[in-house]
Amino acid sequence: MKKLSSWRFGKKKNLLVLFIVLLLFSLTLPLSHAFSKEEILKYKIRSPTVSRVTHEITIINEGAFQVENVKVWIPIIKNETPHHFALIENITLSRPYGNFENDSSNNTYIFWKIDRISPGKLLKVKIEYSILSFSTQYLINADAVGEYSKESWLYRNYTRSEKFIESDDAFIVEAAKSIAGDETNPHILALKIADFVSKNLAYKAQDEERGAVWALEHGEGDCSEFSYLFTALCRACGIPARVKAGVAFHSNAEETSFGHMWAEYFLPNYGWIPIDLTWNQICYQNSLHFSLLHSFPIRYPYDTVFIECSAPLKASIGVYQTIRISPGSIADFEGFTLARLTYDVLSKAETMKSLNFIVALMGARVFTPQDYADLEAAIEEFYLMIQQLLETNDLGRIQQANLQIEYILSLGERVIFKCGIMLALIVLIMILIVYALSLRRWRIEGEPTF
Repeated sequence: MKKLSSWRFGKKKNLLVLFIVLLLFSLTLPLSHAFSKEEILKYKIRSPTVSRVTHEITIINEGAFQVENVKVWIPIIKNETPHHFALIENITLSRPYGNFENDSSNNTYIFWKIDRISPGKLLKVKIEYSILSFSTQYLINADAVGEYSKESWLYRNYTRSEKFIESDDAFIVEAAKSIAGDETNPHILALKIADFVSKNLAYKAQDEERGAVWALEHGEGDCSEFSYLFTALCRACGIPARVKAGVAFHSNAEETSFGHMWAEYFLPNYGWIPIDLTWNQICYQNSLHFSLLHSFPIRYPYDTVFIECSAPLKASIGVYQTIRISPGSIADFEGFTLARLTYDVLSKAETMKSLNFIVALMGARVFTPQDYADLEAAIEEFYLMIQQLLETNDLGRIQQANLQIEYILSLGERVIFKCGIMLALIVLIMILIVYALSLRRWRIEGEPTF
């Protein structure tokens, strides 16, 4: 009798524990809900960051001979959807500059043409930016990737071989075939290429640009070689890809004298997808990557300054740079309405993200599944509005996004209230069950035994 009662109590306790475990497990399960949209949500942008970036460049004639007919191009940071808005606050220089120039890849340069630079003389330039940037996470569904238009300028331009990106080299082609196997989906294939490059290249700083073939042969390189090799392998597989050159920071209070390179590949329906293999950023770009060049620079190699001149063979021109980043203020964008309003609405979205986490933690998937589905759909609709805002510069989307946030916050508070009631009831029921079982056990154990 006593042994049987203990077994029953243990069995009920085990069932109670099993119920709690299943409940907690269900909180981690994604809830699928179907709703149609005319446009794909390609990415989510978060963490709006305002920075001041200062780029100082010194070009000095270090030789004993005069150099003449000097031409200097310095690429600049521009607005780039969906990664950053940029304002040039000031350009300070020791000589007047001629104009701004664009090339066929939509890179923009400040251009100087100088008659001569005598030995010991220099050109100093300081470019000051205010930048509003975002962390961008791409949300790629391989099945939603469209077909390439192989006759288009974009496809032909970004699948051809070029200096350092030798996609038609036999060694590169053979490696590309081996990586691809039977895979034909460009997104999945690009990820396979990224995995191959990460596993087969060891990071080692180089004193000059080496290129994709050299990187594959030697199995090492820095950010340049990682980017060149990834881009070349993509192009050899028929995936449009390009190298990005610029600067990247680990925090917004930092100084460097080095540029940085990463890559992008193009997917129909999604656009250009970032890949930074030396920073392990796959289909993601943090808010402290700022691009200066978008492939095919006006002169090779990819760099932060390009110089041409007429000079004796023994001429020596030194180029030195410092790039500093520091925290900025959104007040710097007072006259840039789109940037300022985007910052405001995304700052509010940080609260929305925290609220959604709390809702999931409280078990909304189980207790109020329809409300939770509505909340998830509303959040996705918000990010779709932001995507449309950035791609169309339609300020009307800002008002819609603000109203959407108010709706999301209101819905989230209602879900939290409902979940709170359900959790309170569960706790109460558990207390009553434990009390009842304890009372029953006490009564059984209190019975006389013969």
